[in-house]
Amino acid sequence: MHVWSKLSSTKWRDAWEERFLGLGQTNAVIQELPGGKSIRVDVYCKHEKEALAIAEQFGGRIRKVKNENWAAMAPPIRKPIIIRDSLLVTGEADPKKITQLAKLHPSRQILSIPAELAFGTGDHATTTTCLRILADLAKSHRQNNHEWSLLDAGTGTGLLAIAASRLGALAVEGFDFDPTAVRVARRNIKRNKVQSIDIYEADLFKWSPSKKTHWDVITANLFADVLIPNLGKLHDVLSPGGHLVLSGILSEHKEGVLSAAEKTGMQQLANMRKGKWVTLHYQKAG
Repeated sequence: MHVWSKLSSTKWRDAWEERFLGLGQTNAVIQELPGGKSIRVDVYCKHEKEALAIAEQFGGRIRKVKNENWAAMAPPIRKPIIIRDSLLVTGEADPKKITQLAKLHPSRQILSIPAELAFGTGDHATTTTCLRILADLAKSHRQNNHEWSLLDAGTGTGLLAIAASRLGALAVEGFDFDPTAVRVARRNIKRNKVQSIDIYEADLFKWSPSKKTHWDVITANLFADVLIPNLGKLHDVLSPGGHLVLSGILSEHKEGVLSAAEKTGMQQLANMRKGKWVTLHYQKAG
């Protein structure tokens, strides 16, 4: 057992929670230090390579700790997350328990996303809002007999990509610059028995799709400093009439994203705030 640790300002607490705390997450602890100006983030990893991967991305330090029965110490998995009338997201990985959930909720797609070292387990404000918009868009496409595709930029655990596939998207693609997230997303795709999802490692700043490739829906649950310089690129690969869902935006960074989006000429359909987080929904001219 190894633990990765890093000191940070309290103003970044939400960002660390978004990255490491999620549905059923039990291997991360965020503690406020005396004085109220700093926090310490600890992430417990079964293998040293997992801790090294975090340190490579975020800095910090690693130390070895004694093995303990963490499973026995872990709190119970949180209640399932209900999204509209179509999805249920659970941290359960036990097939028998998932089958029980499916019987209790026969009209919903059951998505199993256990807590791992990747963002996107479903209960964070940014992710739940994206899922609701995605469910609404899928319903609209279904009612209009419209085939659709999705690109998930910064896929994390792959939750949005998996949800899109289960909701009827015929072609789904997702990428993340974090190799750990890519591995987790691929495991979740297999766990949820979905197909036609292409997940790969890429940095949005360097990402360059084929000129002939466009998507009907693009989700980008990323920080504002990544979204702002890349909005033009995302707009260019969005199909005419397509929808762009931007999330992961702290309220104090919203104006910068709004300004960048306005330059693309897209129509804003929604501007939603939940706590400190903002989600924006745009549509490209048809």
